[in-house]
Amino acid sequence: MTMEKEGTTLLEAQGTSELECLTTLQDLDRQLREKSELALSLEQEIASMDLQLAAEREAVASARAERATLDRQRRELEARLDDEEAKMKDRRMRLNRVRNERELLALRREIEVGKEANQALEAEVIAALQALETLDQTLGEREQSLQALEERCAGVLTSHRERIVALQSEVSVERAARDQVASALSDELRSKYEQIFARRGGTSVVEIRNGTCMGCHTRVPPQFFNELQKSRAVRMCPNCHRILIWRPEPAEVAAPAGR
Repeated sequence: MTMEKEGTTLLEAQGTSELECLTTLQDLDRQLREKSELALSLEQEIASMDLQLAAEREAVASARAERATLDRQRRELEARLDDEEAKMKDRRMRLNRVRNERELLALRREIEVGKEANQALEAEVIAALQALETLDQTLGEREQSLQALEERCAGVLTSHRERIVALQSEVSVERAARDQVASALSDELRSKYEQIFARRGGTSVVEIRNGTCMGCHTRVPPQFFNELQKSRAVRMCPNCHRILIWRPEPAEVAAPAGR
């Protein structure tokens, strides 16, 4: 399978074949894809860490809000208790001044009810203090956990963001180089290469060795292989339809003379 050459004057003037140009293009495309995928992976890691940090910060904020609410309730209970104790003191002082038996019994009953109410308030205050103590411990642990997470993430996030900026700069430069190389090819050949690259997982151009395509590991007909070695035309594997490139095997190193 052969593709007709179009617009190869520039390549020929530069002493560069279409196959060499395609090989260079493939190398650049692979580098671009690798760096783009790496940048995307780093961005996903940053997003994941940001979510984790946000969740930890929300948990700390929630614990702080819960503590503030409980502490406000505790202060309200203590204020009510102080008020009831003041009333109790006043009742006891009135007790010494009452002479009417009926009023005396009523006041004593009021004092008993007040004692029960105060005991209930004291119990609520103690429960609130205990809850605050437990919540303070939980909050302290959450704050320490958040601080440790922020310290762990800080360096990683900075490193990732710097690496992404560097990758984006490299991609910009390499994309310009890629476009320059691609512009030397005909539209038909460039389009065919890009289709194969996308369909074959980034492998458009493969070597053929000893008559075997290194892409699909299928042997091509002998006549096809012979023509491929003699021509610089772009040919495609009859089986996997990748673009084939043949390179002469390195000359064998002569064995040292015997002594």
